[in-house]
Amino acid sequence: MSKGSVLADSVAHLDHIRAFDLAIKKRFSQIQLDAMLVYFIDNVSSAAIPYLAQQFDVLGYKGFRLAETEQQQREIIKQSIELHRYKGTPWAIRQALVAIGFGDALLEEGVAGHWANFRITIDLGERALGNAEVDDLVKMVNEYKNARSHLIDVSYTITVGGDTVTLTDSETDAQAIEDIDIISAGGSFLHNGKVFRNGSRNYSRDTDTLTLTII
Repeated sequence: MSKGSVLADSVAHLDHIRAFDLAIKKRFSQIQLDAMLVYFIDNVSSAAIPYLAQQFDVLGYKGFRLAETEQQQREIIKQSIELHRYKGTPWAIRQALVAIGFGDALLEEGVAGHWANFRITIDLGERALGNAEVDDLVKMVNEYKNARSHLIDVSYTITVGGDTVTLTDSETDAQAIEDIDIISAGGSFLHNGKVFRNGSRNYSRDTDTLTLTII
């Protein structure tokens, strides 16, 4: 057997065997091994990402639907094993939020007078969320919380970078709140029998805009 060859000495002198050996070496040398390393999530081809998300069971509201960038898609896949391992814990909820870009989420347990209630406060920074995104976010939290716990609300903080802040109340079911400490455009309304639709409050699907000037 010659150096650098796997051919046995008994056949290495045969021309057709040597030709076949050289052809195989050339073909193998052209194979991009990086493309075969699909579990190096940071380097894998973009085309493989949806298939990996399916394999690691993070499609839909388990995170992939809420990932806005390819980097977030890769991150949710990288976190998938730990997320499933600790599913049903506050850690899993927070980590899922971190993976889709909400790194400063605060989870409070035992609120509203019951040990099973919890709420989440998310720092949006300068990011905007519409009604559909908020609904998706709640559904993702419900994917990772345990069955006995109840998400009672999700609130948001924002970073103000300019001179004005404009909040738009678009197609909400609840009346806006305004007092010395709280100004909100819209709100949340539960059909729990505590509020009657008797004309005393405005629940019409209108659109209001509130502009705050920072002084």
